[in-house]
Amino acid sequence: MKLTVLGKYGPFPAPGGACSGYLLECGRRKLLLDLGSGTLSRLLQLQVDLKIDAVLLSHLHSDHMADMLILRYALQQLQSHGQDVPVPLTVIAPDSPEEEFRLLSTSGVFDITAAQDKLRARIGDITVTLHRMTHPVPTYAFSITHEGRCLFYTGDTGWREDLAELCRGADLLLADTCFTDADRKFGVSAHLTASEAGRIAREAGVKQLICTHLWGGGPVPDVTLKEASARFPDTVVAEEMRSYLI
Repeated sequence: MKLTVLGKYGPFPAPGGACSGYLLECGRRKLLLDLGSGTLSRLLQLQVDLKIDAVLLSHLHSDHMADMLILRYALQQLQSHGQDVPVPLTVIAPDSPEEEFRLLSTSGVFDITAAQDKLRARIGDITVTLHRMTHPVPTYAFSITHEGRCLFYTGDTGWREDLAELCRGADLLLADTCFTDADRKFGVSAHLTASEAGRIAREAGVKQLICTHLWGGGPVPDVTLKEASARFPDTVVAEEMRSYLI
């Protein structure tokens, strides 16, 4: 398994950055985990033919799915020009908020399955299991396994007592670390802090933690790394357009 970070920010990007989006390659299969603003152009640098097997959308906030609305144009236009593109493209996504879901489901280029807690899907030889998380809109984490390796992606979520058990033993935990401990005074219950992500990684016995979904409004990567690694040493902060082997 190979994970490439297309964008690592939320709910808006830092200058020159992009919001949440990741390309996961499992052998010959390719999955997208979210596709926030600014990520499609980066995907095209890596996959100009858009040969993607499926898109997994953790939730329908714009910083995680905005470029899906541009991807629909790309697929429609390329198909009309006779190019071999994956239409309809398999998408797993929550069916709420209804307006965002309608824009995706009526596009004609996506074959959408509504996300549900504990839903298990097979995409070739990849197994994806969904877990409902805690956020202002329906949001899901993904446990993705392939040939004995496991990636757990939290999506956006506040603290949950069951997170460590859900990702126990994962080879890689890709975690929402939008805030630091100092941000607690602003009320950040819809997201994890870096320290909380480190605690989850330690209690779950994962092999590596990647901190992502960083706040786009300030220079926080160093603080994020310091707070997460204090609890779990094998921690890195996601770097855009860098690939990580799992």
